[in-house]
Amino acid sequence: MKAKLKIIIVGILCLFTIFLAAFTFVDYGEAKSAKDAADCMAQGEAVCYVLREYEGQVAIFLENEPVSPLTVTDIQVSTLRELDRKLLETGIKLYSKERLMMTLEDLGS
Repeated sequence: MKAKLKIIIVGILCLFTIFLAAFTFVDYGEAKSAKDAADCMAQGEAVCYVLREYEGQVAIFLENEPVSPLTVTDIQVSTLRELDRKLLETGIKLYSKERLMMTLEDLGS
């Protein structure tokens, strides 16, 4: 009986650890995104990018130029997951060139 109780307690502690780790990574991601936005504004860069659909393809827009795309990629929106298509409807804001490249790589694969 004591061994069974110890196994249950260790299992609960493991689940609790995983739960806390997940929240740590979520908070870190949000903090990084906020830092990127603050860096973009602090440096006075007008280069904050928005990914949106344009004529069936993923296009890169500048935040202050929402009408004409900076670049139209070869990524077909119809080939993307539904979640990605929904995000592109409202626009995916990216505050650094590194984030832009990583997101395009993710969408293209």
